[in-house]
Amino acid sequence: MTPALLRRCGTALLLAVFAPCAAALGPGDYYDAVDATSSASLRATLHEVIDDHQRFPYTSGATDTWDILELADQDPADPGRIVDVYRNASYARQGGGNSFYDREHTWPKSYGFPDDGNGNYPYTDAHALRLSNSGYNGARGNKPFGLCAPGCSEYITEATNGSGGGSQAFPGNSNWTNAQLWQVWRGRQGDVARSLLYLDLRYEGGQHGVTGHAEPDLVLTDEMSLVQTTGGNTTGRAYMGRLSVLIAWHEADPVDEHERLRNDVVHSFQGNRNPFVDHPHWAACLHLGECAPDDVLFAWDFED
Repeated sequence: MTPALLRRCGTALLLAVFAPCAAALGPGDYYDAVDATSSASLRATLHEVIDDHQRFPYTSGATDTWDILELADQDPADPGRIVDVYRNASYARQGGGNSFYDREHTWPKSYGFPDDGNGNYPYTDAHALRLSNSGYNGARGNKPFGLCAPGCSEYITEATNGSGGGSQAFPGNSNWTNAQLWQVWRGRQGDVARSLLYLDLRYEGGQHGVTGHAEPDLVLTDEMSLVQTTGGNTTGRAYMGRLSVLIAWHEADPVDEHERLRNDVVHSFQGNRNPFVDHPHWAACLHLGECAPDDVLFAWDFED
């Protein structure tokens, strides 16, 4: 169920009065050109805002995705450690490739962009990459996200920084999987959903406006028969799902301070932001047609 519109910010009052609330909307005038009066106008104008970001190499002797992710997924309790997305375990920061954690493409690269290269922007887009326990990343593979059921295989989480931990009770704080899908544990469901919502908006085919490199058209769907490996980088459409589940996860697991800081880190490198972290209510406008005036906020734009 989509939350009711409220003219408030968290438990506070009007957005214009409270700086802590305003900070969550993104820096300065970043979103000034956005028209959120309809789904079509929002998609068109918001895509232009986040498009054409700076690409960093996947692996390099210079700054690469390892450097960005080890800052973005830093353990808030210890800057010398990282916390992975699925196991919720804290690991000593390795400074690159290692046997403990690796880089998870939340949108599996086999669905649209499997071949790395200077012109493959989604492959290295840090808004959609997450550090993950290596074994859990392998178990997820390229399974779409969805809802599992008792009888699925359990992948437990560790209790870290006040979240995660526990097992044996479905769904609890565990990840669950079968041969067809992967259900993210509830403490990171929203984070993963917002990564995919970002990709659906950022990549709409055409060419990068600065480099001229062709880009895929990444589309979220509930029609799972469309979710197919592409066998190579495509300039056409590639699909991922399940959209309705991702929208539900986005609503059930609101943005937290870790995710806001992560958005800031990636923005400092790539020059673009994930707008569904800054403006969570835009997901309902874009995918459900439930749009609101720009000066009205949803209750779940901010945590209490």
